Amino acid sequence: MWSAVLESSPGNSLRIIMSSPANAIIGRYDLSVQISAMGQTSTYSLGKFILLFNPWCLDDEVYLASEEERKEYVLNDHGIIFMGNGKYISGIGWNYGQFENNILNICLNILDRSLNYQKDPAADHSQRHSPIYVGRVVSAMINSNDDYGVLEGKWEKDFSDGVDPNSWNGSVEILWKWYNDNYKPVKYGQCWVFAAVMCTVFRCLGIPTRVITNFNSAHNTDGNMAIDMHYDTEGKFLEISNDSIWNFHVWNESWFMRRDLGLYYSGWQVLDSTPQEQSQGTYRCGPTSVIAVKEGDLHVGYDTPFVFSEVNADRITWVMHEDGSKEKAYNDNKYIGQNISTKAVGSDSRVDVTNSYKYPEGNLYHPSHTPTGNHLRPSSPSPTPPRPRSSVPSSNGPDISGKFKLLSPAVIGQDIHLILNLQNLTPYHRPVKVNLSASSVLYTGRRVNDIFTDQKSLIVSPNQGT
Repeated sequence: MWSAVLESSPGNSLRIIMSSPANAIIGRYDLSVQISAMGQTSTYSLGKFILLFNPWCLDDEVYLASEEERKEYVLNDHGIIFMGNGKYISGIGWNYGQFENNILNICLNILDRSLNYQKDPAADHSQRHSPIYVGRVVSAMINSNDDYGVLEGKWEKDFSDGVDPNSWNGSVEILWKWYNDNYKPVKYGQCWVFAAVMCTVFRCLGIPTRVITNFNSAHNTDGNMAIDMHYDTEGKFLEISNDSIWNFHVWNESWFMRRDLGLYYSGWQVLDSTPQEQSQGTYRCGPTSVIAVKEGDLHVGYDTPFVFSEVNADRITWVMHEDGSKEKAYNDNKYIGQNISTKAVGSDSRVDVTNSYKYPEGNLYHPSHTPTGNHLRPSSPSPTPPRPRSSVPSSNGPDISGKFKLLSPAVIGQDIHLILNLQNLTPYHRPVKVNLSASSVLYTGRRVNDIFTDQKSLIVSPNQGT
């Protein structure tokens, strides 16, 4: 309940302390006072104020106990976003600017421009006490796929009618442009830009938020928890599946309670505004409990199966034969979801949070990568006797393994020198036909141009490399 207490009355003035409940609706308020005297009541406007989520308040759903984390995830107006690939991770600086002029007003306008508000303003307002609801609305509004949201995404190389996503270094210019252009989507954004702008909005509204980068991030389109990669018998990649593996993908984590699921799933929640797949008919993702992802509790809302696949999907390689049949060549259950990273509290260093999303590969507690039901909780391990070492490879792996080695650092505009090392994992001579192909690939995994193809035939000796 709202309350007001008279603190003092010096002279002809009154000093009143007002208190709002921890679950009050956030947003703009009009403040007025009614004075009754001699049977008459007069109303006077005292102005306006804005109420936000309060991570310093113990009873607020966004309460965060650590003062250092509150300084980092709410008050810090700059940060580092990690990019690249799992072996070469780099960071870029970003100005979140949540305290800059007019940014709070713009963030509240984002809520008022949403489809939910346009459809039913009263119902929308009544739910703005919930960070779950607000998070879901903002996740949809940062991209412009279903509405006149803040950013339009583009992953092609021609950005002449807008701004190259690589040119942005802060959220303020993007939000100002959206506001000043009468809420016309800003061109252009990609995943790290979407995530950075959403981080600004959440921190501005008082929700503790950080930016997360997942390397070798799976985009699974059919819900089978597998990324299917198809090749013809000559080794050429075939564009058959819409599945893809991004070198990196960036999303947000916000901190709040999950009364809708049970307090066990409280804490960091994944929210992703990059338009990849629809959630309940709208391009948005989350909030997804990080704990639910780690435990494999796929029945838990929202969008847990999709986030689970981003960090846990199997990468399955298929060979397509001329008669239309296909053969599974290899199943890699370790490639996806590596070096999940965020900025450290109080410094610009990188912190690896992979273990927050999944158990270490090979750990007996690790949930299955191919769920058969909608609820996966790792069971207690039963002891198994150690297996003897063997020179015969497992039936789950290939007879021949190969790895490319870069002979010298890659330099833009110059040739790349690679060597392919093949290892025969069997006790038998193996004839090998090597089909080589190279393509230019976007960081989202989409191939743009074929560069060259080549073939070599050779025999590899037992348990030998070449």
